[in-house]
Amino acid sequence: MELFEFILLMLAAVSLSNLVNRFIPSVSVPIIQIVLGMLITWLPLHFELELNPELFLLLFIAPLLFNDGRHADKEALWKLKKPILLLALGLVFVTVAVVGYFLNWLLPVIPLAASFALAAALAPTDAVAVGALEQKVKIPHQTMQILEGESLINDASGLVSFQFAVAAMITGVFSFKTASISFISISLGGVVLGLLLTLVKYGVVKWLRRLGMENVTLHMLIEILTPFVIFMAAEELGVNGILAVVAAGIAHSFGYKKMNPEVAKLRVVSKSTWSVIVFVLNGLVFLLLGTQLPDIIQTIWNSAEIGNLKVIMYTLLLTAAVLGLRFIWAILMDMVEGTKPRDPWRLRVKKALILSLSGVRGTITLASTMSLPLFLSDGTAFPARDLIIFLAAGVILWTLLASNYLLPLLLGKETQTEQEEEEVQAKIEILRNVVNGLNELTTDQNRLAIAQIINTYTSRIKSLRKEEKNDKVQRALGLSVLKWERENTLHAVQKKEVNPVTAYRYLKRINQLLFMHTGDVRYKKELFPVKQWIKVFGMLHPARLSIRERRAELAKLRIQNTAYVIKELNALLAKGETDMESVNSLILQYERTLLLLTRNESDTYNREEFDIMMQELARVGIQLERDNIQTMFETGRISRQGMKEMKRDILFMEHDLREETG
Repeated sequence: MELFEFILLMLAAVSLSNLVNRFIPSVSVPIIQIVLGMLITWLPLHFELELNPELFLLLFIAPLLFNDGRHADKEALWKLKKPILLLALGLVFVTVAVVGYFLNWLLPVIPLAASFALAAALAPTDAVAVGALEQKVKIPHQTMQILEGESLINDASGLVSFQFAVAAMITGVFSFKTASISFISISLGGVVLGLLLTLVKYGVVKWLRRLGMENVTLHMLIEILTPFVIFMAAEELGVNGILAVVAAGIAHSFGYKKMNPEVAKLRVVSKSTWSVIVFVLNGLVFLLLGTQLPDIIQTIWNSAEIGNLKVIMYTLLLTAAVLGLRFIWAILMDMVEGTKPRDPWRLRVKKALILSLSGVRGTITLASTMSLPLFLSDGTAFPARDLIIFLAAGVILWTLLASNYLLPLLLGKETQTEQEEEEVQAKIEILRNVVNGLNELTTDQNRLAIAQIINTYTSRIKSLRKEEKNDKVQRALGLSVLKWERENTLHAVQKKEVNPVTAYRYLKRINQLLFMHTGDVRYKKELFPVKQWIKVFGMLHPARLSIRERRAELAKLRIQNTAYVIKELNALLAKGETDMESVNSLILQYERTLLLLTRNESDTYNREEFDIMMQELARVGIQLERDNIQTMFETGRISRQGMKEMKRDILFMEHDLREETG
């Protein structure tokens, strides 16, 4: 029971980390997750998590690398193969050698083989962590492609080097010649095994389809189990499981060639399922680091061998060594690639700095160090294991902070280039054209259904705009609507068009809302002036109305107020001085309310007919959107990639419509 509660708490913390990031966007999600993990250890729980290193590697590394392989941009990998391989292989092995010897010299308490293991764990970069930075800064597209390709390959090369270093530490035996031959053999063996098992998996899937078993849940379960089965098979056969799952992931990306309804549905489900799995696993890794850190920090803090300030200084020196070596390597790569002489040296340095600071350490580094065995082959404890994990955690934190606060200084805070901004405006124009097209089809019979369809398009427009002032506009419009209702109610009282008791109750609620949102004491004091009652009615007395009559009076007042608000909103829209989507959205809401209020009791309201009308109008909207997308693409307003993304969204909407109609 304690384990189940702990898992639920961890999953809740993963969700909470993204909520916290919404209010503190300057702090990256991994850092928030580490802090939350530390806070979890202070809760009065009766469960202590003991991590099994082998299970940790299988549970986190296998699915994450498999997913990276599935989403690898194969064209970019081939096009940028030279810089990617120089970083993913060359820099990894140089980092293992240079940082390994440097760490052993800096901290002799860590044996050389263990130093190499930590250096190998620090070699891989985490493109997922860098990708999160694009919300604040715009990393050049080619740099991101290099980082993603590097991350895919250097995860494998770094982890293979890590495993060799750990094996040497455990057994105490290491031969460069033997290690080199073994490295090549088990690496090739892992790749071959991953490809073979992927072919076997496709054979099984094809056989199941021949039997008529097109159950999406079954095929999705097979897909989820694939990386775990391949990794475990590779480890059993003595080849590299990391390269096996990477190869399987890349091979898996070639699987969606044959297009049919079943495969299309599986693709939609697969994308959603894997996004959740990767999101949870990445979050759990940093949360687990947070849960382990308090004990590790206490152990390091209580150690007499290293002072507290010294160990922090060592994490800074190690971070400087890793990033400095990456910077030098980036400069050398630029020189080898033959940059044109007219390019200023300043731009070369800036490019190298961007590539260096973008090399954030994250999930793979953490998972590697946490997978260190607890004991050596002779039964003794693994030397300085807590210190190694502490140093790795320190480097992860420093690189995250450096990328968060130094990259924006190099790249600026703009999140979009001019071309991307123009494309966003084109997409907004497409959706507005759909809204205008639907408005032209409005009749008295379909007004309510069209209002609901249009509301979905206005919501999409607002999400594309991402304006910070949008909330303020919404609040200002809401206050204006309340004031208009108050004004019209007072006018109705003056003209004796409404029952005074009904008006009083209605005004009291409006004034309370206005006072709550504005703090204006006028609304608190003047709920309904007594003098006005005497002037209008001559005396104060509650009108004796039945329940049905009171409802009719209230409905009449609401109809008058709603019509007045619609008139004022349309006048506001005609001036063009405020947010068009927000005003349109409010107009649609009030028109829908007015339609419901003015419907006669004798009118029949067939829900099934309404749903059919909604589906037909949704299809009309989708076709209008598709036509506008094609026009925008042909005129060069949106790119081919933008067209593909919007048409993909249309396919998802059409899929949902088919599901609703059965």
